Amino acid sequence: MMTVQAVNGIALAQKQWKNKLDDKQSLEILIVNLMPTKETTELQFLKLLEKTKINCRVTFAYPDSHHFHHGNSEIIKKHYLPLSKVLQQNFDGLIVTGAPVEHLDFTEVDYWDDFQKLVEWSRQTKIYTIFECWASQAALKVKFDIDKSPLVSKLFGVYQAEKINMNSSFLLGFGSGDQFECHSLDILN
Repeated sequence: MMTVQAVNGIALAQKQWKNKLDDKQSLEILIVNLMPTKETTELQFLKLLEKTKINCRVTFAYPDSHHFHHGNSEIIKKHYLPLSKVLQQNFDGLIVTGAPVEHLDFTEVDYWDDFQKLVEWSRQTKIYTIFECWASQAALKVKFDIDKSPLVSKLFGVYQAEKINMNSSFLLGFGSGDQFECHSLDILN
């Protein structure tokens, strides 16, 4: 198991996650957590990263313009960094979580402008990026002007990706051989 250190976050502050001391070189990963269940989502990603073959330090961020409807916004602002600060830093990888806003038009999402800036930053810095669930739909809109298609019921499952660079250091430990299975995932670099 590799070492995953949380730089910040609610799970770390509430002692749900304990960093292990490690002096090995680590990748710097930024996670923009858009989920209303911040702590649960943090723990899911930290535990998944811990199972990979990489040492990493994880920083959690939120869109500056977001009006929080779930959870205590003061706690989030205390334990997360605003995007305006993290976009001035260097990271080796970026993960942007989904959000339960699939029923809204993209322009109705209160942090849409921040999201577009984040996608452009990821493009300019050529950072390895994973957009997950709603974030993958939104990234496709920003990057390629592809609109989402509403469905009667949620479509989910495990899908085999077709074009993945399995030599990417960001993907070490994910998948097996030349297989990488994912759910609503857009991986760009």
